[in-house]
Amino acid sequence: MFTTDSYEPGEEILLELSFTGLPGKMMVRAIGQEWHAARPRLRVRAGGTVMCAGTEARKVQFLKKVATGEVRLTARRRHVRLPVLVEIRWRRRGERDFKMAALSEISEGGALLLTQDERPDVGDEVIIEITPPGSARPLEILAVVRNKNNEDGVGLEFMARDMGGVHRLREVIRRLVEQ
Repeated sequence: MFTTDSYEPGEEILLELSFTGLPGKMMVRAIGQEWHAARPRLRVRAGGTVMCAGTEARKVQFLKKVATGEVRLTARRRHVRLPVLVEIRWRRRGERDFKMAALSEISEGGALLLTQDERPDVGDEVIIEITPPGSARPLEILAVVRNKNNEDGVGLEFMARDMGGVHRLREVIRRLVEQ
């Protein structure tokens, strides 16, 4: 990572990664561990160390496999997913009872739904409720489960995105990332 923006130990940092073999960019949320300023006379660049935990740490392990060529990726997504960790409620379409879960990645095209006990199947339509920071009412989004390859949850593709829905979703994502 190359940056001239310093950070404090314990500060939450959003990293944007790109390298050969990675189609597009990947966002990773980390915690700053230490930082050192540049020392031009010694030819030392500014930099530091960060730590990732939970699903972000697993994402970094996956990215290491991509970087070493152990895993090959092809471009699949139109939108860069941003790392968040937000509690949500979800239910299968046609069911009445909501279940608690969390999202760990989100974009205007989809999200990673972290589920503990029950997982919807590929092809299931689900409704998720996200309450944006500073909002009293939750936003309901219809989604379809597109994959179950992640050990932490399932990949969702957002479906019912009418003209105003995309703008509302972008605003929710902006608020979640800035919180």
